[in-house]
Amino acid sequence: MEENLLKEPILELDKILQLIPQKPPFVMVDSLLEYNDKMGTTGFTIPTDNILVENGIFSEPGLIEHMAQSMSLWRGYQGFLSGLDKPKTGFIGSIKAVEIMDLPKSGSKLITHVEILHEIMNVTSVGARTLDENGKLIATSEMKTVTVD
Repeated sequence: MEENLLKEPILELDKILQLIPQKPPFVMVDSLLEYNDKMGTTGFTIPTDNILVENGIFSEPGLIEHMAQSMSLWRGYQGFLSGLDKPKTGFIGSIKAVEIMDLPKSGSKLITHVEILHEIMNVTSVGARTLDENGKLIATSEMKTVTVD
């Protein structure tokens, strides 16, 4: 089976918004940098007026939501490749582990790698690693997401 690959990064927010069910102001991804059948890489430059920024710092819930939306963006691109006209809705079913080493400042860029660990029906176990723009690991998680509709 030929693996689906992203030929060019998707950097336009309007295209990203077509791939995820979330809508502003609750959007925590702004680019899809890499994609294949088992993993993806997303980016997010944290706006100063982001709803999950407190005192110029992106909060723990913001980082967790960013990792979950990175999975959502991976899933949305997978759906796009298979011909779906709108992204499926999903939610975090459970969080097995989250480790946050540092909270980034607004204005900084996050790079997140998601890896699909297991998929059973509409439940996906995913691991995520978030790095800052200098390549420093700032957060990891393992969660189960549930896709509906």
